[in-house]
Amino acid sequence: MSVVVVRGRSPEAIPLLGFTGTVVESLVVSLLGRELHDAKPKPFSVTPFFVGGRPAVDKAIVAPGDLLEFRVSFAERELAEKFIAKIMQGYTLFGRRVVVEELEFYDVFSQPTPQTGCFKLEFLTPLRFAVKPLYKRKRAIFDFLPRPLSVFKSAVKYGRELGLLRLGAPFLRWVHTYVALTDFGCPGRCIITVRLPNGGIARGFVGWALYRAFGKRRLADMWKTLRFAEAFNIGSGRGMGLGVVRATPLECPS
Repeated sequence: MSVVVVRGRSPEAIPLLGFTGTVVESLVVSLLGRELHDAKPKPFSVTPFFVGGRPAVDKAIVAPGDLLEFRVSFAERELAEKFIAKIMQGYTLFGRRVVVEELEFYDVFSQPTPQTGCFKLEFLTPLRFAVKPLYKRKRAIFDFLPRPLSVFKSAVKYGRELGLLRLGAPFLRWVHTYVALTDFGCPGRCIITVRLPNGGIARGFVGWALYRAFGKRRLADMWKTLRFAEAFNIGSGRGMGLGVVRATPLECPS
């Protein structure tokens, strides 16, 4: 599993309107082929553009010379290498040319595994989980709460579809039994709405949550799943940059 972080600058100001994850998704598809957009499972996930270290989820102005950053994660190394070869030449964003200055390329599972059972998740873009209907309905319903089982089930399901995780029901039963949500919050509104370029909207949770695993037997699997979630996002709409999450290990209180 390969992750590519792209950093660049434009000599012109660039207005960013709406949720830019779909813009990054379109950029990847334009470089690698339209067939990737409709592939199931989609073999890549993106983040929105980051400006000044913050994701552009609503409105932002990129001033001339400002650092512009985004991340793309690929299930296959070959796709990542093809993407790097093309993106190194720069790209056009809303009619303005962006010069790529730096690329970061790494394998997620090569990172060391923390030994702690406590961690913090920061939800940088709206998080939502599709609620499976028991009866027929006309519109989708989403759950916005970052429950431990919802977080890990989402990552495991997608990881298995891509062939990158081999975990299943026994691990999820361990999560349900031993991993607890100990606190959560947000800097302002917990649920925000973002506008998509096609005229649609997406709502979800943005903020942070603290977790603690009270069992040690599967900590390695827990952290492997969290690293996957960081790379490929979680929840509904992960391919277009919803559910971007950052995991930070913490020392467990005594």
